[in-house]
Amino acid sequence: MHRDEVFLYQKDDCDGWLVTLRGDFAEMLHVDTALAQSKYERYEAPIELIRDAIKDLRSKGYALAYSLDLAWKPLIEV
Repeated sequence: MHRDEVFLYQKDDCDGWLVTLRGDFAEMLHVDTALAQSKYERYEAPIELIRDAIKDLRSKGYALAYSLDLAWKPLIEV
């Protein structure tokens, strides 16, 4: 059994992507970082494709957040 890994890539106070790695697959969820809520844009794909999408996010100014607080827990457990 694989352990999920979760990362937040944030561009500003209201725009981010929550990335969850689950074994060979991954999920990206567009989020409002100020409210810790989903913007209802979600992608699931093999991990290699999500890694490429993360590279694109980083080139657009998104940066890895250093920590996540418990407000994200409901979105992570979806």
